[in-house]
Amino acid sequence: KRAAFSSTNFENILIWETEPDIPPGTAFDVQYKQYGEKSWLNKPECQSITQPFCNLTRETENFTEHYYARVRA
Repeated sequence: KRAAFSSTNFENILIWETEPDIPPGTAFDVQYKQYGEKSWLNKPECQSITQPFCNLTRETENFTEHYYARVRA
């Protein structure tokens, strides 16, 4: 819940909160897309991860564009 980009020193990290009662080892999948695009793209390095963050800097490096990201547990 509450997935949001945290941008510091030109790095764009997607962070999200988890429920307090989430089972240990719960895996997350991250997808992103540029504003106006129809299809979501998987971030390969952020599939089946257990930490609540994902580095999307390379995928969002054009600072004049708008991006969306989503997480699925």
